[in-house]
Amino acid sequence: MGNLTDQYVTKYFEIEDHLINILQTTPYIHQFIHGDPISGRITLYLIILGGLALIQEVWVSIEMTLLQKETYDELNVGRIDEGIKLHRMILNDDYHSKEYKDEKSGIIVEEFEDMDKFFSKPVHVSDVFVDSYVIANGKNVLEKPLKYHIEFSPEDFESERRQDFGCSLHVLRLKLYHLFKDSTLFNEYNKGNPFTISGNVRIYNTNNEVLATNIDEVQLCFLKIETGDRIKCEFIID
Repeated sequence: MGNLTDQYVTKYFEIEDHLINILQTTPYIHQFIHGDPISGRITLYLIILGGLALIQEVWVSIEMTLLQKETYDELNVGRIDEGIKLHRMILNDDYHSKEYKDEKSGIIVEEFEDMDKFFSKPVHVSDVFVDSYVIANGKNVLEKPLKYHIEFSPEDFESERRQDFGCSLHVLRLKLYHLFKDSTLFNEYNKGNPFTISGNVRIYNTNNEVLATNIDEVQLCFLKIETGDRIKCEFIID
């Protein structure tokens, strides 16, 4: 048994010496060794630790991506009301962290949710592209759609209960309303009829589903809309 152990130790030092010799000729890294075996071992050890940390980080990133993809697959395939149900469930649950006072020690303890649950939540929408049409008497009056690029800043969702999920459908509807209301096209086609946010701005998600005004409080990431998506809007002129 002792001879076998000695063989493994000898083999290890042979591999270690070989790797240190490689590091001594590697640009930039060689300056940390200076021909000293101890410095060489420390440098090799740090490189191994760094490599393991990098592998772990890549693995976590892959897991996070797969969890998020699974969430979006469920949201995009399911009905809109399933996304709304998830949204309301999260709003009523302090899922991210909970604080409580330990009765024995008197210390405030903060308890975070499991990583897989944290990453399985949808990500807030930071911007969307919108193809907008003007509908008069049931017909589109534009040869080409109005193209808007809507970006959302933290100020747009600072009043949300869960700000980490971004802005609501109402914010998007309001932005589109003002963009069209302040344009020359509005004055050209509107003949003095009432034009309201709730009644005349119709928004569709990426699946071409109408997003009704009764879900305006729901945040966009639960309504089959992701950052960078191209969606559709209709301005109804009666």
